[in-house]
This record gives sequence, C-alpha cells and structure tokens, in this order.
Amino acid sequence: MNEEHFADAIGGKVQRGNHTDKKDVIDARDNSHSVKAGEWWQIFLYGEERLKTNTIFQSLGDVAAIMLDCLNAYPATYEEYLADKNSAKQALRPHMRRLAAELSKPRILKGFLDKALFDGGNAQYLSIYPGPAKAPKMEKDFHVFAKDDVTTALLNDLTIANSLGQYRGQTPEQKVVFKSNLNGKQIGEIEARHDSAQHFREMKFRLNSPNVMKILEADAGNQKKEVFERVTAYGKAIRTFKA
Repeated sequence: MNEEHFADAIGGKVQRGNHTDKKDVIDARDNSHSVKAGEWWQIFLYGEERLKTNTIFQSLGDVAAIMLDCLNAYPATYEEYLADKNSAKQALRPHMRRLAAELSKPRILKGFLDKALFDGGNAQYLSIYPGPAKAPKMEKDFHVFAKDDVTTALLNDLTIANSLGQYRGQTPEQKVVFKSNLNGKQIGEIEARHDSAQHFREMKFRLNSPNVMKILEADAGNQKKEVFERVTAYGKAIRTFKA
C-alpha cells in the first residue's frame, strides 16, 4: 500500500516480487527507493541459511559468523527452548557482546547499514512516511533521503551497546541496541527472534521511524525542498531526485 502511494506521488512504479533487495519503487529516472512507513521498521529477518550464503554479509568482518553463533546458542527446536529458556539466554550473552563490539567498528557499521537498508547499493534512496502505515493516501507526506546521507548521518550519530536487562526477570545482553547521541533514545535493536516455532533461530533488525527521522532531519538542516506534492527531498536528494 505505501509503495503504491509513494509511486503514485512521484510518477514511478512499484517493483513487484521479492523485496529483499530493497527495491520497492522505481522512479522516472530509473533509481530505486526503499520505502518505509509506520513507527517500527523491520529491516531484516535472517535465518541460518541466509547468513551463511549472503556474500555481502559474509564480507562484513565477523558479523555473519557471530550472528550464526547467536542462533546456535539456542537449541535445535522451539520445544527444547521452552523447556529451558534460561540456558539459551545465558549462552547467548557472550555472542551478543561480541556482536556489539564488532558493529562498534566504524567500517563494519557503515557496511552493515548500507547492506541492511539498501542491500549494498541496490536502492539509492530511503523514502519514509513516518506516520501510521495504514493511513489514507491523501494524508501521507513522504521524505526522501539519499543513500550516502542516510548511512553517514547514522554512522556519525549512533552508539552501539548491549541491552541491560533493567527489570526483574530480564537477562542482560540479549540484544544489540542502537542509541542516538542526538537525544539519547534507542533507535533500533538486533535480537535473536524466538517467539514461536515458526519464527525461531532468526536474527531480527528493526529501527524506530520517529527517532531515525530526527537524526536524518537534523543532519540535513535547512537542506530540504518539496519536489512533488507531499514529497520532500533532503540533502543530496534535492539535486539527484527531481520532478
């Protein structure tokens, strides 16, 4: 729905089929947009096979290997996990610490963001509707950011850490969290998904739309321009994405 609404707004077309390459909409200049809407974006949900075979992930230092270690901290079946959750949580902790340390390396974090958000360059823009994903078309204002502006702004702002387990019953170091230096808020997290037999032993990365928007808007400053009705471009996108 949001892809169709954005495509209509810019005179583009929706890229049908497999969206794992992040090419949601193709504009009139044949450039690709990764389109995001709603409060939280699921950036990826990868199982063991994807982590083993994706060549870009395999090139990001030890990220893929550590994520596989995170998954292997869990037993083979969901039923075994339910029978002894604490053992899996304790086994996970050192691997999540390693993952946070690896993603704290600027070169690795830059490559990770580029891969996760743009599939290593298959999409050239991040185009965002930050409101409710199911809002009517006439209420949607889209915000377009160039790939390099997005990765640079996030790289310059983010601090990588582990979850603390602040409340009784919570186990620390179950996630890698992305914190914004702009306002101290957590804007994203990586965790091993284990909430059902269907979604078990998968690595999930998600980002919070309002907080990501704050970082990108602050980085762009006054560099913004409405290029289509209800579509605003920022930074480098003003020059490269035009009506």
